[in-house]
Amino acid sequence: MRMRVLLAAGALAIVPALAGAQGPPATAAAHREGRIELTAGAGLFTINSTLNDFLSDPAVRIANWNPREFMFGGEVRAAYNFSRHLGLSLGTAMGNGSGMFLTAPFGALTYTLDLNSGLSPFIEVGGGLTRFSAYTGSPFPRAQDSATSAFSAFGGLGVRSMLGKHLALRVEGQLSYAKYDTLSRATYNGTVTLGLSYFLGGGPPRDTDADGVPDRRDRCADTPSGARVHTDGCPIDSDNDGVADGLDQCADTPAGVTVDANGCSRDTDTDGVADNLDRCANTPANARPVDANGCPADTDRDGVADYLDRCANTAAGDPVDANGCPRDTDTDGVTDNLDRCPNTLANARPVDANGCPADSDRDAVPDYLDRCANTAAGTQVDAGGCPVARDGDRDGVIDANDWCRNTPAGSRVNANGCPLAELPGLPAVGQSLVLRAVQFLAAGSRLTAASQTVLEGIAAAILATPNSRWEVGGYTSSMGSRAANLRLSQARARAVARYLISRNVAASALRANGYGSANPVAPNTTAAGRAQNRRIEIKRIQ
Repeated sequence: MRMRVLLAAGALAIVPALAGAQGPPATAAAHREGRIELTAGAGLFTINSTLNDFLSDPAVRIANWNPREFMFGGEVRAAYNFSRHLGLSLGTAMGNGSGMFLTAPFGALTYTLDLNSGLSPFIEVGGGLTRFSAYTGSPFPRAQDSATSAFSAFGGLGVRSMLGKHLALRVEGQLSYAKYDTLSRATYNGTVTLGLSYFLGGGPPRDTDADGVPDRRDRCADTPSGARVHTDGCPIDSDNDGVADGLDQCADTPAGVTVDANGCSRDTDTDGVADNLDRCANTPANARPVDANGCPADTDRDGVADYLDRCANTAAGDPVDANGCPRDTDTDGVTDNLDRCPNTLANARPVDANGCPADSDRDAVPDYLDRCANTAAGTQVDAGGCPVARDGDRDGVIDANDWCRNTPAGSRVNANGCPLAELPGLPAVGQSLVLRAVQFLAAGSRLTAASQTVLEGIAAAILATPNSRWEVGGYTSSMGSRAANLRLSQARARAVARYLISRNVAASALRANGYGSANPVAPNTTAAGRAQNRRIEIKRIQ
């Protein structure tokens, strides 16, 4: 029994090897349903040991003594293939060996995976009779010289490999079951056959739309050329977009998406974003680029699309005009996002950095209304910007506070109404001025009287430079500890800043820093060098 199983398994194992060796046949697209198939082949039969023992029994003597388990022979059959899958065949197997002759007529039903393919595996079931006869010299042996089964049934696996338009190589393995009245047990025998099949008659069924499905089975007889179809001949549409697979260039279109003739998502405005994703389906042709939603891009998010935006990098939150540029409602040169006085009158010029009418003398009367443009700080003025009390020499200091009441016209004066010395030149932005004349009492931060006079001029010069900002820097020599020098330099810088603030310089325009012995301008090894390093610098930072 084991030998028969091994033979059947071996036969099946060589099926793909033999079929694969043939390569792709020239007739892979042939139609063989409705055709007659004639087969002839050689085979090897295995005989069940129980059956052999019976056939070689001295009382029976159909087979020689000690018969072999193998018998060589062949098979012939004729089949009719109803379709590409089902076929019915009649035939007989014949073999001889061990002094006896085998005859096994049968009928079988075959199921082929695809009869029309170049390589077509199949499954077969059938039944018939099996007869063993002793060699007697007569073609019609006597009943006592033969043994015939009551019935037999078999199953098999095989494959056809087309060698041409009509010819195929056929390999098959079978395992049969047979029952003999003279034996108490059923027998199992194996068969392996290798042969050729010849197809004749019939022809390809009519296929009007050439979709591979014959008209008699085609429910969609006018399928477009190139469309893949189901077994019923109707187009396959995997993504249900109305365009058949094989014609569909976008086979995974999401459900519900409107598509073009190629099965791809429609893009009506040709902006590169499909209509099903496009929130702006009618974007003009010149409105490029667009964002992921198909709407014109607005990089700075100012509400004006990039293709119209003349100011493409507007800061977030700034109100803009139709061109995407920061709005200047009162046309004063200061954009609304920076303008603290957004409704400045057209004649209220100039304006300061905040967009408000300038007030050079800080008397709360803007310059465009101020008839006394140089009013001293702190002076009470009228609506025209002029001092309320009498100012005989019109120097901006009322007579009650004026120590010099006959100041020549046009002279710049200090808070006491006396002419200022010529204003010192101040450095440009980023530059520093060393105030050598500013001195302090020894080892302290108290200004000398002469230093206050110098700082009076510095204060006036700063006031004459609107919107400027300054740093007062204090420095020492290297004598003493680093911590002590830092404290002393900081105290001196603050003393200078406090004096300037007392002379009406805005505190917000000043900052004071002590740097100790850092950044020497001369060697600290001599008394003269140390004297130069003890200094006050004023640096313009705006």
